[in-house]
Parts: sequence; structure tokens; C-alpha cells
Amino acid sequence: MQLTPEIKQQLAEQKKQCVFCKLISGEMQAKTVFEDNKTMALLDIYPAIKGHTLFMTKEHYPIMPYLPPDEFQQLFGLVPQLCNAVKKARVATGVNLFIANGGVAGQQAPHFLIHLFPRETGDGFFNFLFKEKQTLEEEKVQILLHNFPLMMQNHFARTPGSWHSGNGERSIFLQSKVAAGQVIYEDEKVLCLLSNKGVVKGHIKIYSKVEAKDIEKLSSEDSAHLFYVASYAATLLFEGLKVQGTNIILKSGVSDDNLDGELCLHVLPRMPEDGLNKTLLWEPKQPSYNLDDILGKLKDKTWSIKYKEIKKDIDTKTKKEPFFVKSEVVRLSNSQQGDEDVDKQYGDSQEESSEEEIKKAIEKVKN
Repeated sequence: MQLTPEIKQQLAEQKKQCVFCKLISGEMQAKTVFEDNKTMALLDIYPAIKGHTLFMTKEHYPIMPYLPPDEFQQLFGLVPQLCNAVKKARVATGVNLFIANGGVAGQQAPHFLIHLFPRETGDGFFNFLFKEKQTLEEEKVQILLHNFPLMMQNHFARTPGSWHSGNGERSIFLQSKVAAGQVIYEDEKVLCLLSNKGVVKGHIKIYSKVEAKDIEKLSSEDSAHLFYVASYAATLLFEGLKVQGTNIILKSGVSDDNLDGELCLHVLPRMPEDGLNKTLLWEPKQPSYNLDDILGKLKDKTWSIKYKEIKKDIDTKTKKEPFFVKSEVVRLSNSQQGDEDVDKQYGDSQEESSEEEIKKAIEKVKN
């Protein structure tokens, strides 16, 4: 998405006060776990759990939907390698990723980042032990069912994937999951379900068709696509259901809150006073152990991480760069919209609306 000079100036001013930008630039001292040309992983100095790592782009972006395609793909394409390294360093059996989009979802600073937690049974971390009992109203279910496929259809029309031709096949494992939710999107690599009973109303679960348990076994392309779809899901919830924030939580491998070790991305719509922050968030605490010892073990495993660029497929008809998440959502209508109508909803004519959404999003993030 092209940012106006006004928005760029606003982000530049925000960047001057951003703690994470100061850590990245070296103005403040950081415990760097990994670094390349576009991304950086830092050890959290007030960790929720041993090995708690923060992974982010070096450039300043306030929330997930506004990461440019190249940086999104590199950040999330590296997730499997980073998870693998941290798990090995901590001799962990599982991993969680936690993303907060917006202050209501627990975002504390206007620099988008991913929290990575190495997990094992008996570690005492139960923040993501979900109680699923909320059911979304049917009218809102229809909004998600109608819009998600259209959003992805438009995405693939602008950025064709050589691997994409349809829905693909479901494993026996995924077939068993369909009974607990409603399929709102599916392609060869992912299956997205709206939970019949969710942590909150509108709880979306995204499963990989490539790997059932371990995120570190995904390729860079498969990982980027998994989170790509999650970003669209978060935008759909924000626009379609008018929520004020979203959390994206990955569970992978065995832990006390994921005993079967399943790989699943949970996308949670957030509203003020929904009560979730009492369970999802953690209190920053000074560690009782030596962080440098943990840092040394992590760096011993991350030195070999290297991103292999994902080949772009650009639509030669439109001559446009690959499309990424925009804030507009196709509204429900009595008749099915054609491709031309979809393009009108997502095309350049809506750019001013998108810019206004960026302004609002930036203002909502806590400084």
C-alpha cells in the first residue's frame, strides 16, 4: 500500500520516540538474538518465560496489515527457522507466537512485533489455555463466509501463485476438525474455520495443510502464506465485524495448553472490556536468572538462519506490484459480485479510505 507524504511524516515522527527503533539503531543497548537486512530478534529483558524472544522488522510499522509484502514475507518466512533455533536452544517441545494488533489487544508500543515463547510441559505458562464457549451470530457468520473467499480471490488475481489452482485435499486430521467449525476459506496450503464455540465470538482457526504439528517444518513460502491468510482474517474481523483489535496466537508442538501438539493459528477479535487481557497478557518481571546465559545459547543456534527470497508472481495484465492487505471489505449483498465489483472495492479508487484507516490505526495504538 502506498503511503501519502503525510502518513510517512507521521510514522517518521512516531519512529523518533519508538523504543524498539532505538534498540534496532543501536541508540539503546539490545540483547540481539538474530539480525539480517530487514529483521531483528531480541531477547525480552522482562520475559514471561525463559527464551522469550521478540521478532520484528527493522523498519517502523505500527500494525501487521501495513507491513509491505517484501518485509512481511521475510519476517514470517523466517519464523520456522527462528522457532527451530529457539526450541533447540531451550530444549523445548513446543512454541507459541503472540501478536497484538491494537491497544485493545494488548499492543504496548507502536512497532509491530512477534512474541516467541519456547514451551514445554510443566513450564507453568497457562496464558493461552483457551475456554471456548462463545458463538457468533448467524448474520455475522454470513459476513465472514461471503467476504473471506472474495478477499483471497482478489489477492490471487493480483498475485498469482504457481501452486494455487483450487482448494486441494484435506488430511484425515483436518477432516476431523471441520466438525467443530465452519469452513470460511480453503486453498491448497491452509484451512480456515470459524469456531462453533470460540474463545470470543468470531474466533477463527487456521490450520496448515502442509504440516500438522511443527511450525519449524514449514518452508518459508508456506509459513508466509499461513500468516498472510491470518492477516487477511484479522482485517476481515476488523472491518466486517467492526472489532477494535485482534490477537493472532500460534500453538505448535507439545505444551500444557496444547497436549496434542497441533499446529494452529488462532485469530481472536478484540473489543474493550472483553476480559481476555486478564488471561492472555503477562506482567513484565525482572528475571531471576542470567539473561546473557540464555542469549548465548540462543545465538549458538541462530547463526545459520538465512532467508531465501520467495519468488514473486506479478500479474502482467495489471502491471501492478503484488497486492497486500487493505482495509476495505466487500459488504454483503443480495447478489453475488463479479470480479469487476471486487476490483472496485479493493482498487485504487479506495486509496483515500485506506489512508484514513491507517491514520485511525496509528492513533489507536498506544504510545
